[in-house]
Amino acid sequence: MIVHAYFTNGFYGWAKIFVESFKYTNGEDIQIRLESRDLTEEQMDELTSLHKNLIIYNHPLDKEWLAKRAGISVNELQVHKKQIEKVHVTDKSKIWKLMIAADDRVKSIREALHRYKDSKHTYILHCDIDLYFRSDITELMNLVRSNDISFRFRLNSKENRKIMIGVEGLHIKKSILFLDRWIKYIDDVKPPNRPLGYGQTSCYYAYRDLKNKFKWGDIPQKFVSPHMRPNDIIWSANTTKGKTENLQICRKDFKRLKNER
Repeated sequence: MIVHAYFTNGFYGWAKIFVESFKYTNGEDIQIRLESRDLTEEQMDELTSLHKNLIIYNHPLDKEWLAKRAGISVNELQVHKKQIEKVHVTDKSKIWKLMIAADDRVKSIREALHRYKDSKHTYILHCDIDLYFRSDITELMNLVRSNDISFRFRLNSKENRKIMIGVEGLHIKKSILFLDRWIKYIDDVKPPNRPLGYGQTSCYYAYRDLKNKFKWGDIPQKFVSPHMRPNDIIWSANTTKGKTENLQICRKDFKRLKNER
């Protein structure tokens, strides 16, 4: 099992608590692979010092190319990037999220699948970076290992909410076909024309096409909860309070958790 996450440099604070809390609750035997964008050498050194089994693949962001692709100025792109990383997505800033979280991130997952397809590892557990692990996730990993592909399904919801993509379990070899189909749907729509939630919508389209080809696992909400409830195993920052405030909440709870044990 490989734990995989993707983030841009503005989520560095979240990357730290992601790694620290995972180590505290699940140890260091499981390899963590982080795909990062625009980190400094000092930041990478600090992250690797937090977990003995951590690998970072860091690449620069070509902001001029991204701005051109989005049809906006570099300054406007920077404003949207900061909005997403510090607060939450808005109708204006969604263009950044749809190019990064719903495009570059998904392609980084496919890259990881190809990188590990001939290795000893069988599964990847992909997670949002703005997650905080509050206890052992053996139950989640067992669910992932029992299926080909696992998501949190909400198939009775509207189209952009049918599949939540914050935590994903993927059989490395089998799910490459699924990632290829998902990315095809992403690439079919140019970034300025993508509606909010298109990362999840395109994932649902791929599921709809291939639902009979795989064994699907349904991840319980306690493993990707935005409610920050005492019994939830993983807290997600996807709430209206904003990323910075939620990071402070998780840091405070993590300190309390360590003091009580």
